[in-house]
Amino acid sequence: MKCVPTTDVSSEVGYRIAYIALCIENSKLGKELFEILEKIEAIDPKNIQFCCAEWFWNRQVNSYVLQVEPDKFKHQDTAILDYKEALHIEKVRNKCSPDHVDVTVIPLCSA
Repeated sequence: MKCVPTTDVSSEVGYRIAYIALCIENSKLGKELFEILEKIEAIDPKNIQFCCAEWFWNRQVNSYVLQVEPDKFKHQDTAILDYKEALHIEKVRNKCSPDHVDVTVIPLCSA
């Protein structure tokens, strides 16, 4: 992941969506995972979406996407952001990284 420069070198920054797609089993553990992922969205609901992407669902039921991108661009893979918004999105994205999200609470598959 490329970082936004710390000085305003440009008034606009090209942004490529950061996302992870998951297929969540319809089970107790799957529902627990779903609830955990919903809480990540609460970090910044205007810039983090946890949702069912229709094109994923058409290929695989029970598929969901956790993505970081301004809501106004949520249906696009790329966007042009002004410098201050790009810095904010970078901070939001970093809050969603394994360094900031306690992945030990994510339920594992039952054998």
